[in-house]
Amino acid sequence: MIGEAVAVLGGGNTAFAVAAKLALEGHRVRLWEHPSQASAVAAIGSGRQIRLTGVGGEGSATLECVSTEVADVLDDATLLLAPVPSYAQGAFLDSISAHLSPKHVLAFLPGNSGTLAASHRFRGAGRTQTPLLIESDTAPYVCRKLGPDHVHIFGVVPAMGIGALPASRSGEAVDLLAPLFPGVVPYPHALAAALGAMNPIVHPPGVLMNAGRIEYSRGDFYFYEEGVTPGVVRVIEALDGERRALGEALGLSLLPVADAFRSEEHT
Repeated sequence: MIGEAVAVLGGGNTAFAVAAKLALEGHRVRLWEHPSQASAVAAIGSGRQIRLTGVGGEGSATLECVSTEVADVLDDATLLLAPVPSYAQGAFLDSISAHLSPKHVLAFLPGNSGTLAASHRFRGAGRTQTPLLIESDTAPYVCRKLGPDHVHIFGVVPAMGIGALPASRSGEAVDLLAPLFPGVVPYPHALAAALGAMNPIVHPPGVLMNAGRIEYSRGDFYFYEEGVTPGVVRVIEALDGERRALGEALGLSLLPVADAFRSEEHT
């Protein structure tokens, strides 16, 4: 077993995939879910096992701890991985903030500016001693739950970009996450990682412009094959122009969305 425990926060697709894959690789993994979402981890049960299938590995992963009690999970873990949706980040921070100390490292996977929101909360609370904050530009895996205790990894992201807050600790951030997610590459800082994310540029236009089709399909909808039509692409690229203009104003040269997807296709 690899020494120190890693805490995975959340009970969704990516949280299950991260927890199961790291556990199968020999890491001590503790899984915490917000009490309001306790049903998401109920099926794991006293056996603390998640079944993993797909390209990320195969097997039944046994976790060290599964709990909705913060102290059970955080008190013995320094590295906290939070693969939770952006809309849940605030609730998670409210629950764990009192347990966070400078020894902790909190990584949002992906961040979507989660590091900046967390830092703002800490400053507002008058905290001067805060954890190292990290955010990635994407989730590490393309994955989905196929059952209440079964997750499938369809693809592993080959080069996940990360940014740190404070930026001076970027090297430390890479050293911490690279053993868990090979291929991690650094951005100059957390804001660059947030602006480097493609999902906030691609997904909102694709969903909004296909809302009727998505509702009619009752979930049987293939986002990229069906939803990213030439008209949708034009809106995506217009929105991407605003993102890149913002980056340029901040001294950042951001990869255009079309080039980013083209590079993924040839990885």
